[in-house]
Amino acid sequence: MKMLFLGAGYCTEFLTPLIQNKFEIVGVHNQVPFKIKYLNFEFVKRYAFQQFLNDKNSILQNVTHILNSIPPNDYGDIPFHHIKKELINLNSLKWLGYLSTTGVYGDHGGNWVDEKSELKTKNTRSLNRITAEKQYLNLFSEHKLPIHIFRLPGIYGPKRSIFERINTDNLNLIKKKDQFFSRIHVEDIATALQFSIEKPTPGEIFNLTDDYPCPSDEVTSYAFELLKKKKPKYIELSDSKVSEMTRSFYTENKRVSNKKFKDKLNWLPRKKDYKVGLNEIFKLLKN
Repeated sequence: MKMLFLGAGYCTEFLTPLIQNKFEIVGVHNQVPFKIKYLNFEFVKRYAFQQFLNDKNSILQNVTHILNSIPPNDYGDIPFHHIKKELINLNSLKWLGYLSTTGVYGDHGGNWVDEKSELKTKNTRSLNRITAEKQYLNLFSEHKLPIHIFRLPGIYGPKRSIFERINTDNLNLIKKKDQFFSRIHVEDIATALQFSIEKPTPGEIFNLTDDYPCPSDEVTSYAFELLKKKKPKYIELSDSKVSEMTRSFYTENKRVSNKKFKDKLNWLPRKKDYKVGLNEIFKLLKN
């Protein structure tokens, strides 16, 4: 079998060890030269995005699985516009996963949301994700392509966690009453994708999160406890130190349910909450 990563970054690096014995893996990235920030990726055949477009027919030949994690633009998914025709005619394709965001739900006042909840976002980035989701779901409804949509919240893991922000002093501690955020450890994303690859469910949308949405400052406080460091003082959301992007996150308040994926694929997040995840990362930092 042959896996094509459209966007070869953090999530794909943790998925690769789980599937490398079963797949020939090809990775497409937007950087030249192809840069890897986290893990050894030497066993993946790599192309810059323009190289892929120049030789797409050859690279797509015999591809059975595609995972797309490239952020969209105002017109939706970027690869979609370049390879839609080729995808429709790709008879070897057994599974296509698109990594979207739980940001599409927008603000639900801290209430629980699932895959049937209204998409209320007003955020441009999330609106672009909705456009991209529709583009791929249309390929399922019109051409029966094996499309799977995965909505992800905040992603954390080794070398990409609250610890890095604390150690670089790039941290503002904000407290907003009854403000919930969902999150997921990158290793749980990898196992969830592995489960889906092994048991395809075309046309489905899934939320991938851990089991415990909570306020951001709760996570930050726990990390400071592990590091035995003194927490900084809280600042207001309106403070000039707070970036516009950070403020945009606080305009949307929801708790995201992962029940559908757990029930349908018999999957459980190994890092069921932030404490389990941060404890494991902290052990790595000490070694």
